Amino acid sequence: MRRLFVWLTILLLGSSLTALRAAAAPADKTAHIDDTIQQLPQGLGDIDVLEGKLADFERHSGIRILMEFHQRSPTSEEDKVAGAFMRELSGRLGVRQHGVLVVYFADESDWRVWIGDDLTPRLVGKPGTVKELTASGAIHNAKEAIFASAHAQADASLAELQKKLSGDEQLPPALRVRAQAAALLDALIAKLGPK
Repeated sequence: MRRLFVWLTILLLGSSLTALRAAAAPADKTAHIDDTIQQLPQGLGDIDVLEGKLADFERHSGIRILMEFHQRSPTSEEDKVAGAFMRELSGRLGVRQHGVLVVYFADESDWRVWIGDDLTPRLVGKPGTVKELTASGAIHNAKEAIFASAHAQADASLAELQKKLSGDEQLPPALRVRAQAAALLDALIAKLGPK
């Protein structure tokens, strides 16, 4: 009887510790993705798939790509200087120089990308300093091309999914965000990965 009591106590204590650990870790946050506001479809393993892709890319390229989902866009004060919000956030997250930060703002369904200073020549496809590549518009043009490619890929994926639905059934908004996130990451990995 005493052994049973000790065994049950250990079992209950172990499950309590597991529950406490789970409660302490934010939901939907991985090493590369922070979706604590749950913009991606839940329960489909999407975060695990994207996390695996980003971890694999970092392992092979040495480039860290982070993705965050924010409920609200930056305030007008935070956005007063073009790029300042993303620059400051990328610095806090440790990817300002040699990494990438992708942020989705749910209130405006808007994506922004910060490309680390060391990576801008690779993104643009020609040498130059960040100042030169910014002044010439090359960085802006390269980012716009990535966004256009990613949106086209996401739209094509969503159109295929929509064909499989019956009647007036619509795809959930989270699937659009997921398709855009995956396509944007694919475009960035293709552009910045080892050639």
